[in-house]
Amino acid sequence: MNIVSFFNHKGGVGKTTLVFNIGLALARKGHRVLFVDLDPQTNLSSVALSDDTLESAVSSATTIRDCLQPLVERSGDVIAVDPIKIRDTAWVLPGHIQLSQFEEIAPTGWTEAVAGNPGGFRTSTAVYRLVTRIASSIAADYVLMDLGPNVGSLNRTAILASSGFVIPLAPDLFSLTALESVGSSVSLWIPEWEAAISALQRRAIDFSFDLPIGKPAPLGYISQQFTVYRQEPAAAYRRWNSKIPRKYEDGIVKPLKSVGSHVPSGSYSLGEVRNLSSLVPIAQQTNKAVFELSGVEARGAQHTRAKDTYELFSGLATDIATRVNEVMDA
Repeated sequence: MNIVSFFNHKGGVGKTTLVFNIGLALARKGHRVLFVDLDPQTNLSSVALSDDTLESAVSSATTIRDCLQPLVERSGDVIAVDPIKIRDTAWVLPGHIQLSQFEEIAPTGWTEAVAGNPGGFRTSTAVYRLVTRIASSIAADYVLMDLGPNVGSLNRTAILASSGFVIPLAPDLFSLTALESVGSSVSLWIPEWEAAISALQRRAIDFSFDLPIGKPAPLGYISQQFTVYRQEPAAAYRRWNSKIPRKYEDGIVKPLKSVGSHVPSGSYSLGEVRNLSSLVPIAQQTNKAVFELSGVEARGAQHTRAKDTYELFSGLATDIATRVNEVMDA
Protein backbone atom coordinates (compact mmCIF):
# COMPACT_ATOMS: atom_id res chain seq x y z
CA MET A 1 0.00 0.00 0.00
CA ASN A 2 1.39 3.37 -1.09
CA ILE A 3 0.48 6.76 0.37
CA VAL A 4 0.71 9.73 -2.01
CA SER A 5 0.01 13.31 -0.93
CA PHE A 6 -0.89 16.16 -3.25
CA PHE A 7 0.66 19.24 -1.76
CA ASN A 8 1.54 22.85 -2.53
CA HIS A 9 1.97 25.84 -0.25
CA LYS A 10 -0.06 27.91 -2.73
CA GLY A 11 -3.78 27.37 -3.21
CA GLY A 12 -5.80 27.68 -6.41
CA VAL A 13 -3.64 25.29 -8.44
CA GLY A 14 -6.30 22.68 -9.26
CA LYS A 15 -5.06 20.26 -6.60
CA THR A 16 -8.40 18.69 -5.66
CA THR A 17 -9.45 18.20 -9.28
CA LEU A 18 -6.17 16.39 -9.94
CA VAL A 19 -6.45 14.17 -6.86
CA PHE A 20 -9.98 13.07 -7.66
CA ASN A 21 -9.53 12.45 -11.39
CA ILE A 22 -6.19 10.68 -10.99
CA GLY A 23 -7.58 8.53 -8.18
CA LEU A 24 -10.63 7.48 -10.16
CA ALA A 25 -8.39 6.71 -13.15
CA LEU A 26 -6.40 4.39 -10.87
CA ALA A 27 -9.66 2.81 -9.73
CA ARG A 28 -10.80 2.31 -13.32
CA LYS A 29 -7.53 0.44 -13.92
CA GLY A 30 -8.56 -2.00 -11.18
CA HIS A 31 -6.55 -0.57 -8.29
CA ARG A 32 -8.20 -0.12 -4.91
CA VAL A 33 -8.01 3.54 -3.91
CA LEU A 34 -8.68 5.38 -0.66
CA PHE A 35 -9.10 9.17 -0.82
CA VAL A 36 -8.32 11.05 2.39
CA ASP A 37 -9.44 14.68 2.74
CA LEU A 38 -6.89 16.40 4.99
CA ASP A 39 -7.76 19.93 3.91
CA PRO A 40 -10.07 21.62 6.44
CA GLN A 41 -11.74 23.35 3.47
CA THR A 42 -13.12 19.87 2.56
CA ASN A 43 -13.08 20.47 -1.20
CA LEU A 44 -12.30 16.83 -1.97
CA SER A 45 -15.23 15.66 0.15
CA SER A 46 -17.56 18.05 -1.65
CA VAL A 47 -16.32 16.88 -5.06
CA ALA A 48 -16.54 13.17 -4.23
CA LEU A 49 -19.75 13.06 -2.20
CA SER A 50 -23.28 14.37 -2.57
CA ASP A 51 -24.44 16.97 -0.05
CA ASP A 52 -26.71 14.41 1.62
CA THR A 53 -23.92 11.84 1.95
CA LEU A 54 -21.49 14.39 3.33
CA GLU A 55 -24.07 15.69 5.79
CA SER A 56 -24.72 12.13 6.92
CA ALA A 57 -20.99 11.55 7.48
CA VAL A 58 -20.75 14.68 9.62
CA SER A 59 -23.86 13.85 11.67
CA SER A 60 -22.77 10.24 12.19
CA ALA A 61 -19.25 11.27 13.29
CA THR A 62 -17.47 9.34 10.53
CA THR A 63 -15.14 12.08 9.24
CA ILE A 64 -11.39 12.30 9.73
CA ARG A 65 -11.97 14.91 12.42
CA ASP A 66 -13.92 12.37 14.43
CA CYS A 67 -11.17 9.78 13.92
CA LEU A 68 -8.59 12.13 15.46
CA GLN A 69 -10.81 13.76 18.08
CA PRO A 70 -9.86 11.40 20.97
CA LEU A 71 -6.30 12.67 20.66
CA VAL A 72 -7.51 16.28 20.64
CA GLU A 73 -9.56 15.66 23.77
CA ARG A 74 -6.78 13.49 25.29
CA SER A 75 -9.40 10.82 25.90
CA GLY A 76 -7.93 8.05 23.74
CA ASP A 77 -6.28 7.15 20.46
CA VAL A 78 -7.32 7.36 16.81
CA ILE A 79 -10.59 5.67 15.85
CA ALA A 80 -10.79 3.95 12.48
CA VAL A 81 -14.16 4.28 10.75
CA ASP A 82 -15.55 2.69 7.62
CA PRO A 83 -14.76 4.90 4.62
CA ILE A 84 -17.53 5.78 2.18
CA LYS A 85 -17.57 3.68 -0.96
CA ILE A 86 -18.00 5.79 -4.10
CA ARG A 87 -17.01 3.32 -6.82
CA ASP A 88 -16.41 -0.44 -6.98
CA THR A 89 -12.77 0.05 -5.94
CA ALA A 90 -12.72 3.60 -4.53
CA TRP A 91 -13.52 4.94 -1.06
CA VAL A 92 -13.39 8.32 0.69
CA LEU A 93 -12.55 9.29 4.26
CA PRO A 94 -14.37 12.66 4.41
CA GLY A 95 -12.84 15.83 5.80
CA HIS A 96 -14.25 18.28 8.32
CA ILE A 97 -13.72 21.99 8.83
CA GLN A 98 -12.95 21.34 12.51
CA LEU A 99 -9.97 19.19 11.55
CA SER A 100 -8.04 22.36 12.36
CA GLN A 101 -8.47 21.41 16.03
CA PHE A 102 -5.95 18.62 15.55
CA GLU A 103 -3.49 21.14 14.17
CA GLU A 104 -3.63 22.94 17.50
CA ILE A 105 -2.19 19.95 19.38
CA ALA A 106 0.18 18.76 16.65
CA PRO A 107 3.04 21.21 17.45
CA THR A 108 3.20 20.04 21.07
CA GLY A 109 3.15 16.44 19.91
CA TRP A 110 6.00 17.14 17.55
CA THR A 111 8.13 18.81 20.22
CA GLU A 112 7.56 15.85 22.53
CA ALA A 113 8.41 13.35 19.78
CA VAL A 114 11.67 15.10 18.90
CA ALA A 115 12.56 14.87 22.60
CA GLY A 116 11.82 11.13 22.54
CA ASN A 117 8.60 11.38 24.52
CA PRO A 118 6.27 8.43 23.68
CA GLY A 119 3.14 10.56 23.93
CA GLY A 120 4.45 12.84 21.22
CA PHE A 121 4.83 9.91 18.83
CA ARG A 122 1.20 8.95 19.32
CA THR A 123 0.14 12.39 18.07
CA SER A 124 2.78 12.78 15.37
CA THR A 125 1.98 9.40 13.82
CA ALA A 126 -1.80 9.74 14.11
CA VAL A 127 -2.44 10.37 10.40
CA TYR A 128 -0.14 7.53 9.36
CA ARG A 129 -1.67 5.04 11.76
CA LEU A 130 -5.21 6.05 10.90
CA VAL A 131 -4.91 5.91 7.11
CA THR A 132 -2.93 2.66 7.11
CA ARG A 133 -5.52 1.02 9.35
CA ILE A 134 -8.44 2.15 7.18
CA ALA A 135 -6.56 1.33 3.97
CA SER A 136 -5.85 -2.17 5.26
CA SER A 137 -9.53 -2.70 6.03
CA ILE A 138 -10.40 -2.25 2.35
CA ALA A 139 -7.14 -3.71 1.00
CA ALA A 140 -6.30 -0.41 -0.71
CA ASP A 141 -3.40 -0.31 -3.15
CA TYR A 142 -3.11 3.49 -3.02
CA VAL A 143 -4.03 6.18 -0.54
CA LEU A 144 -4.32 9.65 -2.09
CA MET A 145 -4.30 12.49 0.44
CA ASP A 146 -5.46 16.01 -0.40
CA LEU A 147 -3.58 18.50 1.80
CA GLY A 148 -4.34 22.14 2.51
CA PRO A 149 -2.13 24.91 1.05
CA ASN A 150 0.24 25.45 3.98
CA VAL A 151 3.35 24.08 5.65
CA GLY A 152 1.74 23.71 9.07
CA SER A 153 1.92 20.93 11.62
CA LEU A 154 -1.00 18.90 10.22
CA ASN A 155 0.64 18.75 6.80
CA ARG A 156 3.94 17.83 8.44
CA THR A 157 2.37 14.69 9.94
CA ALA A 158 0.73 13.89 6.59
CA ILE A 159 3.85 14.39 4.47
CA LEU A 160 6.00 12.30 6.81
CA ALA A 161 3.33 9.59 6.62
CA SER A 162 3.59 9.55 2.82
CA SER A 163 5.62 7.41 0.47
CA GLY A 164 5.86 10.43 -1.81
CA PHE A 165 4.16 13.66 -2.80
CA VAL A 166 3.03 15.35 -6.01
CA ILE A 167 3.08 19.12 -6.47
CA PRO A 168 0.35 20.68 -8.64
CA LEU A 169 1.46 23.99 -10.13
CA ALA A 170 -0.07 26.91 -11.97
CA PRO A 171 2.02 29.07 -14.32
CA ASP A 172 2.42 32.13 -12.11
CA LEU A 173 4.98 33.80 -9.88
CA PHE A 174 3.64 32.73 -6.50
CA SER A 175 3.06 29.12 -7.49
CA LEU A 176 6.74 28.87 -8.37
CA THR A 177 7.80 30.85 -5.31
CA ALA A 178 5.97 28.33 -3.13
CA LEU A 179 8.32 25.56 -4.30
CA GLU A 180 11.15 26.89 -2.15
CA SER A 181 8.85 26.99 0.88
CA VAL A 182 7.74 23.38 0.34
CA GLY A 183 11.27 22.10 -0.24
CA SER A 184 12.82 23.89 2.72
CA SER A 185 10.03 22.72 5.04
CA VAL A 186 10.09 19.05 4.02
CA SER A 187 13.89 18.93 4.07
CA LEU A 188 13.75 20.22 7.65
CA TRP A 189 11.05 17.79 8.78
CA ILE A 190 12.91 14.68 7.57
CA PRO A 191 16.06 15.07 9.74
CA GLU A 192 13.95 16.20 12.69
CA TRP A 193 11.95 12.98 12.41
CA GLU A 194 15.18 10.97 12.17
CA ALA A 195 16.37 12.69 15.35
CA ALA A 196 13.10 11.81 17.06
CA ILE A 197 13.48 8.14 16.10
CA SER A 198 17.06 8.16 17.37
CA ALA A 199 15.95 9.64 20.68
CA LEU A 200 13.30 6.96 20.95
CA GLN A 201 15.79 4.19 20.22
CA ARG A 202 18.17 5.48 22.87
CA ARG A 203 15.39 5.10 25.40
CA ALA A 204 14.71 1.55 24.16
CA ILE A 205 10.96 2.13 24.09
CA ASP A 206 8.92 -0.51 22.27
CA PHE A 207 5.68 0.70 20.66
CA SER A 208 2.63 -1.38 19.92
CA PHE A 209 2.29 0.40 16.56
CA ASP A 210 4.48 1.00 13.52
CA LEU A 211 6.17 4.31 12.82
CA PRO A 212 6.37 5.84 9.35
CA ILE A 213 9.76 5.90 7.69
CA GLY A 214 9.39 9.65 7.38
CA LYS A 215 11.36 10.12 4.17
CA PRO A 216 8.80 11.07 1.47
CA ALA A 217 10.00 11.28 -2.11
CA PRO A 218 9.23 14.16 -4.50
CA LEU A 219 7.38 12.30 -7.24
CA GLY A 220 7.17 15.25 -9.62
CA TYR A 221 4.96 18.18 -10.54
CA ILE A 222 1.85 18.63 -12.69
CA SER A 223 1.36 21.98 -14.37
CA GLN A 224 -1.92 23.47 -15.52
CA GLN A 225 -1.95 24.48 -19.16
CA PHE A 226 -4.31 27.37 -19.86
CA THR A 227 -4.82 29.28 -23.08
CA VAL A 228 -5.65 32.32 -20.96
CA TYR A 229 -4.73 32.53 -17.29
CA ARG A 230 -6.09 35.38 -15.16
CA GLN A 231 -6.80 37.35 -18.31
CA GLU A 232 -3.17 37.03 -19.40
CA PRO A 233 -2.33 35.69 -22.87
CA ALA A 234 -0.73 32.35 -23.63
CA ALA A 235 2.67 34.06 -23.82
CA ALA A 236 2.54 34.69 -20.07
CA TYR A 237 1.80 31.02 -19.50
CA ARG A 238 4.81 30.02 -21.60
CA ARG A 239 7.03 32.45 -19.72
CA TRP A 240 6.24 31.01 -16.29
CA ASN A 241 6.01 27.42 -17.49
CA SER A 242 9.55 27.59 -18.89
CA LYS A 243 10.84 28.48 -15.44
CA ILE A 244 9.25 25.52 -13.65
CA PRO A 245 11.93 22.81 -14.22
CA ARG A 246 14.78 24.89 -12.77
CA LYS A 247 12.62 26.22 -9.92
CA TYR A 248 11.50 22.69 -9.08
CA GLU A 249 15.06 21.36 -9.12
CA ASP A 250 16.40 24.18 -6.94
CA GLY A 251 13.39 24.39 -4.63
CA ILE A 252 12.44 20.71 -4.25
CA VAL A 253 14.94 18.23 -5.67
CA LYS A 254 18.19 19.60 -4.25
CA PRO A 255 16.90 20.13 -0.68
CA LEU A 256 15.28 16.68 -0.59
CA LYS A 257 18.33 14.93 -2.02
CA SER A 258 20.47 16.63 0.63
CA VAL A 259 18.54 14.82 3.38
CA GLY A 260 18.56 11.43 1.67
CA SER A 261 15.16 11.39 0.01
CA HIS A 262 14.99 9.28 -3.14
CA VAL A 263 14.19 11.23 -6.31
CA PRO A 264 12.60 9.03 -9.00
CA SER A 265 14.29 8.76 -12.37
CA GLY A 266 12.99 10.59 -15.42
CA SER A 267 11.58 14.04 -15.98
CA TYR A 268 10.50 16.10 -13.00
CA SER A 269 7.30 16.85 -14.89
CA LEU A 270 4.53 14.27 -14.63
CA GLY A 271 2.54 16.11 -17.29
CA GLU A 272 0.32 19.08 -18.09
CA VAL A 273 -3.42 19.52 -17.75
CA ARG A 274 -4.94 21.62 -20.50
CA ASN A 275 -7.80 24.05 -20.01
CA LEU A 276 -10.89 21.98 -19.25
CA SER A 277 -13.08 25.10 -18.99
CA SER A 278 -16.70 24.28 -18.09
CA LEU A 279 -16.12 20.53 -17.76
CA VAL A 280 -14.65 20.84 -14.26
CA PRO A 281 -17.66 22.52 -12.60
CA ILE A 282 -20.02 20.08 -14.33
CA ALA A 283 -17.99 17.15 -13.00
CA GLN A 284 -17.89 18.64 -9.51
CA GLN A 285 -21.63 19.19 -9.43
CA THR A 286 -22.26 15.56 -10.39
CA ASN A 287 -19.54 14.09 -8.11
CA LYS A 288 -17.82 12.54 -11.10
CA ALA A 289 -14.42 12.52 -12.73
CA VAL A 290 -14.39 14.58 -15.92
CA PHE A 291 -14.03 11.44 -18.04
CA GLU A 292 -17.09 9.89 -16.38
CA LEU A 293 -19.50 12.60 -17.61
CA SER A 294 -22.38 11.29 -19.69
CA GLY A 295 -23.71 12.69 -22.95
CA VAL A 296 -26.54 14.30 -20.99
CA GLU A 297 -24.22 16.09 -18.57
CA ALA A 298 -21.71 17.16 -21.23
CA ARG A 299 -23.20 17.50 -24.69
CA GLY A 300 -21.77 17.16 -28.16
CA ALA A 301 -18.16 18.26 -28.49
CA GLN A 302 -17.97 18.74 -24.73
CA HIS A 303 -18.74 15.06 -24.19
CA THR A 304 -16.01 14.05 -26.62
CA ARG A 305 -13.53 16.28 -24.81
CA ALA A 306 -14.62 14.86 -21.46
CA LYS A 307 -14.12 11.26 -22.59
CA ASP A 308 -10.71 12.14 -24.04
CA THR A 309 -9.47 13.29 -20.62
CA TYR A 310 -9.30 9.68 -19.46
CA GLU A 311 -6.12 9.21 -21.48
CA LEU A 312 -4.62 12.25 -19.73
CA PHE A 313 -5.54 11.26 -16.17
CA SER A 314 -4.80 7.60 -16.80
CA GLY A 315 -1.31 8.55 -17.98
CA LEU A 316 -0.73 10.70 -14.90
CA ALA A 317 -1.98 7.87 -12.68
CA THR A 318 0.35 5.36 -14.33
CA ASP A 319 3.37 7.65 -14.00
CA ILE A 320 2.66 8.36 -10.33
CA ALA A 321 2.20 4.65 -9.61
CA THR A 322 5.44 3.81 -11.41
CA ARG A 323 7.39 6.44 -9.49
CA VAL A 324 6.04 5.59 -6.07
CA ASN A 325 6.73 1.90 -6.70
CA GLU A 326 10.30 2.81 -7.66
CA VAL A 327 10.64 4.76 -4.42
CA MET A 328 9.32 1.89 -2.31
CA ASP A 329 11.68 -0.56 -4.00
CA ALA A 330 14.72 1.70 -3.58
